[in-house]
Amino acid sequence: MLKQVLLTLIVFCLSLPQFLEAAVHMPDIHASGNLQVLGSWRTSSDLGFPTSDNADNQTEFSASQFFHFQFDVNRHDEVSFSLLLEEDTVWGKNKAGEFSGGQVGTDGVNIQTSHFFMQWMPEDAPLVTRLGLNSVVLPNQVGGNIILDDTVASILATYHYSKNSTFTLLWGRPYYEDPAHTTMDLYALGLQYAPDDHILSPYIMFSDFGRDVSGDPLGDSWVDGGNIGLWNGFSDFSGNPWAVWAGLSGRYHISSALSAKADLMWGTLDGGHDAASRRGAVLLGELSWYLQHMTVNLLGWWGTGDSSTAYKDGAGRMPFVTNQWGLTGFGYYRYGVTTEPSLVIQDTTGRWTLGLILSDINFIDQFVSEIQLLYMRGTNHPDSVKNNRFSPELLEGGYRNNWGTYLTTHDWLIELDAESTFSLYEELNLIFRFGYIHIDVDPSVWGTSDTKDAYKGTVILSYQF
Repeated sequence: MLKQVLLTLIVFCLSLPQFLEAAVHMPDIHASGNLQVLGSWRTSSDLGFPTSDNADNQTEFSASQFFHFQFDVNRHDEVSFSLLLEEDTVWGKNKAGEFSGGQVGTDGVNIQTSHFFMQWMPEDAPLVTRLGLNSVVLPNQVGGNIILDDTVASILATYHYSKNSTFTLLWGRPYYEDPAHTTMDLYALGLQYAPDDHILSPYIMFSDFGRDVSGDPLGDSWVDGGNIGLWNGFSDFSGNPWAVWAGLSGRYHISSALSAKADLMWGTLDGGHDAASRRGAVLLGELSWYLQHMTVNLLGWWGTGDSSTAYKDGAGRMPFVTNQWGLTGFGYYRYGVTTEPSLVIQDTTGRWTLGLILSDINFIDQFVSEIQLLYMRGTNHPDSVKNNRFSPELLEGGYRNNWGTYLTTHDWLIELDAESTFSLYEELNLIFRFGYIHIDVDPSVWGTSDTKDAYKGTVILSYQF
């Protein structure tokens, strides 16, 4: 017995250095996440034509949950990786895919890989390179970037030229299918100059893609959220389509209590012939006044729209890839599962908007609120709809079932949103959200003015770690 104990001690002592060395080099794993459980009341109609199923615009209740879990491994070393998993589940839903798994047995497949990339930071070079499923966002200051703001399989390299200057290169592949006419590639270059907390960021992006990447609103490349904004609704692509975008984003602190932000972007798309092409610009601006108990934000944006001859000359709305752009919790994407099933506007092109946003309202400790009011009108010529220039698929599956997606100069809407967050504990919050949209459309354009207001109320218990 003693002989066995001594032999064990000798083996342990001999292996101790290797064990300690291995322990020192064990990966540093950092986990973080957020779990939201919520109940939502909303209208059964999303601003579209009332049908026999929802003619009374009845209120629907749903319960759901949203969870994201992020792993960062060796995040402070030269080589590391990050993985973000998300789960969206509507309670009781038994269909496959996103939002499923809530039926009895809870065995649906609903885990999504939001991003998964390797990061390389050479010790002797001011360079950061990410390879994999990256969260790619072109420069922006107001709500996100309209052209591209989503997860893309890509290589992203950022070079820190000086303390205040960085260069970024991107190659991405949003879509790839066989045959090649359903493949898309992105190439982008950006510069950021940020002296004294001011920011100026010019950028340019080019894309060549197959003619079937977005030739049908119900096709494989049609995505949730902002949807892919390449096809213009008048004609399918032909030949070898391509697109170019350029933009300038900036922020300037006028004083310690006042700041101005602006995003200017322009894009042109050659769809193989004039009727399939698309070109336009969007300008966004925001002025923020920081007070003791709140921030007052004045917002405005303007986007070019379709002309009366857009059906033969090409759309006047700026093309875009896809985005999660949003300032509100109802009309525009912002809060994952709490918004996605009931997006009612999405598109920021072809309209102008004025908004007042009161944010960080904190008169009471551990209680923060935000109020948003938007007034919006279209910049698209009414003849595009009045003369039935759009393809039947788009009118049946998109614009005429959801007027907020396309507004003419004769149409307007108002959106009101409110959100309050009460901190129960350091990591546990109770959140209340409300959204309301009223839309007014011209019956001489759309054939009817029988619109239905949309509203939504949500209560969320959110745990963040």
